[in-house]
Amino acid sequence: MWAVPSSRQGSGHFSPKATRLMASPRRTPSILKKACQVALVAAVLYGLLTAPASARFIDDECVGAMGNRNIYEKVARVCDDCSNIFRLPNVGESCRRNCFYNEDFLWCIMASERHAEVEQFNRWISILKAGRK
Repeated sequence: MWAVPSSRQGSGHFSPKATRLMASPRRTPSILKKACQVALVAAVLYGLLTAPASARFIDDECVGAMGNRNIYEKVARVCDDCSNIFRLPNVGESCRRNCFYNEDFLWCIMASERHAEVEQFNRWISILKAGRK
């Protein structure tokens, strides 16, 4: 920023206002640093609070999902595929009902042409349902 000399042209002294203007750019990096920190914290909090993956594993019907996320994801993928195939409301929810142990899940296996894997899905569902009362 350019500083304007005071009214005394030849003296080489700057007015108090010009001195403050020259000093302000030194504070700017600390203000920008704090603004970046606040933005970063806000972005992290937003990501944590809106992450769908973390909410997906809080499933009261599948008590074994927490220790077997990879199995849960494989089985839930059938329901996601089914939702994409039919594009109807509540298809994914009805497929996941009772920890995937329902007729809709079987229909989704057939619709996604994964009938050869039914036995494997049954094993995985029994693992996910383990510990249920």
